[in-house]
Amino acid sequence: MANLEELLKTLTQPLNPSSGSKDISLKELFEQRLSDLNISQHQALRLLNLERKSLTGILDRESKRIDIVNALKLSNFLNLAPKDFIDIYLTEMPVEAIGEIEKARKRTFIVNNFDINKLYSIKFIESKNDFDIIENKINTFFGFESIFNYEDEKHFPLFSRTKRSSNDKMREFWIKSGHQLLEKINNPNDYNRNNLVDLAPKIKPYTNDISKGLYTVAKALYNIGITVIYQPHLPTVQVRGATIIVNNKPCIILTDLWNKYPTLWFTLIHEIYHILYDLDEIKSITYHLSDDYDLFLSEEQADQFAKDYLLSEEKHNYILPFIDNHLLVKQYAKTLNIHPSIIYAIHSYEQQKKGNRKSWQKYNKHIPESKEAIIKFNTNPWKKENIEESAKSIKETLYNI
Repeated sequence: MANLEELLKTLTQPLNPSSGSKDISLKELFEQRLSDLNISQHQALRLLNLERKSLTGILDRESKRIDIVNALKLSNFLNLAPKDFIDIYLTEMPVEAIGEIEKARKRTFIVNNFDINKLYSIKFIESKNDFDIIENKINTFFGFESIFNYEDEKHFPLFSRTKRSSNDKMREFWIKSGHQLLEKINNPNDYNRNNLVDLAPKIKPYTNDISKGLYTVAKALYNIGITVIYQPHLPTVQVRGATIIVNNKPCIILTDLWNKYPTLWFTLIHEIYHILYDLDEIKSITYHLSDDYDLFLSEEQADQFAKDYLLSEEKHNYILPFIDNHLLVKQYAKTLNIHPSIIYAIHSYEQQKKGNRKSWQKYNKHIPESKEAIIKFNTNPWKKENIEESAKSIKETLYNI
């Protein structure tokens, strides 16, 4: 059984016949083995329970397909590990046959690592069935020389390579796209925690400026070594944002999950908490997705920090009796230096936790969508030819580089 598992594993590895090239062919090895054992080919066929046609097909490179049981029998007879047997066999295969195997392996890799239907639904790919087009699109978008570069886990050790659901595949695609984009932006400024401690208390007033506030804060964060970008949420990827380490510097990815303006600010402050207090842990795991309740970081503490920063429980309780008086809410928001929608959003969120889901509908007219706030951020990388185009656009429009 162990030999079978080893052979199956071998068949999924990259085909690189030149690296496994041996100085001797399978046919020569077989004849040498007959001589060593002082037996005839007929005797060998009997002890291996092989037909002569099957044996000569393998040794003379005439078989287009090799039976796995026969391969295991021969590898054992020749005292070769299954992987070494396959390496030698591949060096003797016609180029056309190797090409067919490689093409099938690439296509299997694509369906194992990407949700084709969902990528088609967001118009990232133009076809669900033409795998040459799909492969070319992925390689062009990420700048890969080979589709197998996507499996490089140097930066993403936590992604499981087995039994991944559609959600896992789309989540991986989302975070890898963001990481590549941040690498291309390549913030040249150094990060220093003290600078963030000084800047953080000054952020709140900018929530009042829907069109330019987030843009202004993102530029300020960029200047102290923290790059903020936006990526649309993807189907089934329920992530508000992420903190990710690129070039040993903290970065933030915001998304439009729920499409509410206050959520952008809540998420930003939430991620700032992680940078202030969880940076060492995030460096050890490379990234953290908000709403991704893992074993490493406490989302509850980050949420509480964001709520206390924007609208503490004490302040929420103060305005609660007047929550239906929009004029009073606006006035109170002005004294707190925050946009009034933040009060309505936090109130609705607290009500939702208590089972009252109608609160969002009731106050939704006072909560703007996120669209206006992310105009300068919204390059929508999946509609670009490649990530380089998105990076160039962000550097020009957001960071004036």
